[in-house]
Order: sequence, then C-alpha cells, then structure tokens
Amino acid sequence: MNSNLANQLLASIMKWDPQTLASERAALEFMGSMKYDAYDRYMPGMRFMSSLVQWLNDIDEENRDEAFKFVKERLVFISSIQMNYLVDLLYDSKIRPVLLDMATTEIGMASYMRSNKKVRQQFDIEKRSSLVIGLSDGAHTDILRRSAQFNNEQVLTNYYPDGKKLQDMLDELRSDDKLSGISTPFFRRIFLIDDFTASGKSFIRFDEKDGKYHGKLKKIIDELCTENCTDRGSKIEHLSYLLDPQREDIQIDILFCIATEKAKNNIENNLQAYLASKESKRKVKFAIHVVQILEDKLSNDIKTDKDLMKMLKKEKHFVREAVVSKSFEVGKNDEPWLGFDECALPVVLSHNTPNNSLPIIWQDAERFHGLFPRISRH
Repeated sequence: MNSNLANQLLASIMKWDPQTLASERAALEFMGSMKYDAYDRYMPGMRFMSSLVQWLNDIDEENRDEAFKFVKERLVFISSIQMNYLVDLLYDSKIRPVLLDMATTEIGMASYMRSNKKVRQQFDIEKRSSLVIGLSDGAHTDILRRSAQFNNEQVLTNYYPDGKKLQDMLDELRSDDKLSGISTPFFRRIFLIDDFTASGKSFIRFDEKDGKYHGKLKKIIDELCTENCTDRGSKIEHLSYLLDPQREDIQIDILFCIATEKAKNNIENNLQAYLASKESKRKVKFAIHVVQILEDKLSNDIKTDKDLMKMLKKEKHFVREAVVSKSFEVGKNDEPWLGFDECALPVVLSHNTPNNSLPIIWQDAERFHGLFPRISRH
C-alpha cells in the first residue's frame, strides 16, 4: 500500500478533514520512519501506516478515536537500537561493578581501592571465572560477549549444553594464563541474561495443581546443584560440572535489559520460596539486576481507564481463540483481554510483541488484524 492511498484510507476511516489529516500525518510518518516500520513481524511490503489503516478499520467506529489516541500517547515501542544499547549497558552498569566488588573482597581491600594493581589482577581472574548463560533467543549474548570482551568459552547461548561443550569450557578456563596461579580453576559466579520479562512466570512459578515449581531458573538451579557429575571419567551431563564440587555456595546474578516491577517482585518472591523448599548441600544466593524498569503505573493507568477497558473487552476487539492457549492459561486470565497474566502492557519489542501486552495490539485473526502481529513461541 503506497503512502497516498494509506493517507486517503486513514482519512476516510477516521472521518478527518484535510487539515486534520495534514496535522496527524506528519506525526504518524515520523513514528513510522523512526521506529515502527522496522517491526520484524510485518510481512514483506507491510509498513506501519498500512497496518494502522487495517487495524483501525477493524475497530468499532465509536472506538476509533480512543484507539488512535492509545497508539499516539501510550504505545511503548523498543527498537532494536534501543535494545542493543541496553545490552551494552548490562556489562558496564551491572556486571562490572559486581566483579569489582568480588575482587576487592577477595584481596581484602576497601571498595574504593578499585584501581589498585592487585585488585585489577584479581578482577581479571573474577571476570574470566564468570559463567554467562543466555535464558532465551532474545538474550543477545553475542552482543554482550563482544561489548564485555568475554571469552567465547565462558558464554552459553542456552542452559542445556552437551557434555563435550562443558568439558571444552572447563579445559579452556584451566589453560588461560590469567588463572595460572590457581591450581584447579572452576567457574565461580553465574550471570543469567535475558532481554525482557513482564510477569516472571516463565522463569519461576509455583503450580498449585501439581504442587511443584517450574520455570527456567528452577531448571538451571537444579542443574547447578546436581552432585553426580564430578568424575572426569563419567558422562558429563550437568552444568554443575563447571563448578568446584567443594564449594557449598553458588552465587547467581539474574540480569534483564527490561523488566516490569511486577516481574522482578514475582521472581524474587518465588525464587526465595523455591530455594527455601529445596533440599541441597549447596546454598544458592541470588541477586536480580534490571537496566530499565517498567513501573507498575504503565499498566495501572490502562486498568483504571474505563473507556479504554470497555474497548479492550469488546467481543469484536478480542479474539479469544487467537489469544488464549494452554501456555496462556499458566497466568491469571480472568480478564484475558489484558494479555498474559493480565499484565496490561502497551509494549512492543522490535523483534516481536510480548503476549503480556494488550491482545488488541498483537492478536492476528481473520476477523481482527493486530497492529503489530505477534509470532507465538509456544
């Protein structure tokens, strides 16, 4: 759809006069060229303006002004450039300070003596002895590895590597000159990386039906606490192979580029409860770090907007079969038009729209086309 046709259709759908179209078009074209046109899930030839026209046409006429206002004033679009910048900040603002604190503590110096030669040497040891694990395809571990100058053999793109990979990583660690003064080096600290979380449920949750904990963090902690893989002659299967079997504590740092307050609190509370219930010789300590926090106000403002809520829950604007699935029902879903776990987010990521965002943004069905259609990972 060319821009002239899109403008004509937009004016017709919104019942704008030429003056209104002229004033609104400039802002829309700017938003499209700066960010929205680069949405990865648009079909070839599709651009923001043509998607907006199609989307507004599927909205009830009485709600179109409300829908347009939502896009202009409330939509939060995270571009790939912005996300990459947040990944770069992960190291300098979160990981590096942690490693410096470890170095000063290990040397026995005050935290302000970070430029001391012995501290710098110990920092190099702590950095090389850190294990970095990506928690999803969107973790951007490749960007982090380059910006932080991590060794390729200390970064895992997933948390279920094969035994050969684990053995290679430990062998490379022990052959590194930085650790030549250590008799039998192991990885000491674990950094778990992901780009985004809105509910935290995919990372750790308690299922009341089976009475068990589930999620990525639960799986990783179980892997790290497994004790039967220290024999070099036995089959290597678990992440615990990379850790010193004599150490009784494991320090994990969980890092997100973007997270909601809700997700951070959910992960912290559920992970503490899981660790308290877990029987293991190893004690797991953890810290959660977030570069960009999305405040609860973002979703609360939507939930308290009566006109917007009426529009969202309309049968025409909510296609249940395109939204609700078995994985969707893991979260709270009394009001599924608010997205997974009723997060009610107005957020779009450039590579995909989270299912925690309002379905009116991303649901794609025959009778309703999403403004930023989502590709499901489940």
